[in-house]
Amino acid sequence: MKKFTLLWLVAIIICGGSLTCSTVFANKTVKLAIGDWAPYTSETDPKGKLLEEVVTEAFKAEGIDVQYAYFPWKRSYVNAEKGQYDGTFPWNKTPEREEAFYTHKISLIKDDGVYFHLKSKPFDWNTIEDLKKYKVGVTIGYKQEELYKQNGITADTVPEEAMNFKKMLAGRIDIYQTSKVVGYSTINSLFSPDDAAKFTNHPKAVETDEYYILFSKKTPDGKELGDKFDEGMKKIKDSGVYDKILAKYLGSSM
Repeated sequence: MKKFTLLWLVAIIICGGSLTCSTVFANKTVKLAIGDWAPYTSETDPKGKLLEEVVTEAFKAEGIDVQYAYFPWKRSYVNAEKGQYDGTFPWNKTPEREEAFYTHKISLIKDDGVYFHLKSKPFDWNTIEDLKKYKVGVTIGYKQEELYKQNGITADTVPEEAMNFKKMLAGRIDIYQTSKVVGYSTINSLFSPDDAAKFTNHPKAVETDEYYILFSKKTPDGKELGDKFDEGMKKIKDSGVYDKILAKYLGSSM
């Protein structure tokens, strides 16, 4: 009996083979803190859960269940950082975040970040200095918040992304940077077709973003969960499940 217990503990610590790791994580439930960012994540919109479905299916391929809890984004981040949840997503990798969390290798999705503005408000930019001529909006906790501070750009902060588009339509801000996919999804869900048609985006992408799960360093399995997630992602990409999920939510737009 003692020998069996010792071998079991060694298997858990080493977790060297796929069978051993699957056994260790069998019946585990990963708890993830997220927020509303349709079509990628949403507490209430069944058409806004693209990345929730990706994450669920990738972990399912490894025999791991997932539970989601919804908060404002800054709170989701802090809850995971403190170890109250196993992780949070979708986030870009930054040096600060990689210091605070474990990450994984295979991104959840790639998406262009662009500046949105009203068609009635001409906007152009080449460098970040050009933004100083405009009223800029930003969501609390997003990486642009710190970037604007570092470059002397005064930005109007709000706790939720949708508020930026409402303020833009009201003329209180001129521009706002976010995911192109999420931006148009938010606009189309918030406004009438006539008002939604008033928005556009600058044709030049600020960046091509890749999104990841940030796994807490304050929970016992953070690094291992990242490894297991990569294994699951590879399986659902190889099987075609990943592409089917994207087509389900985005059609041919990706």
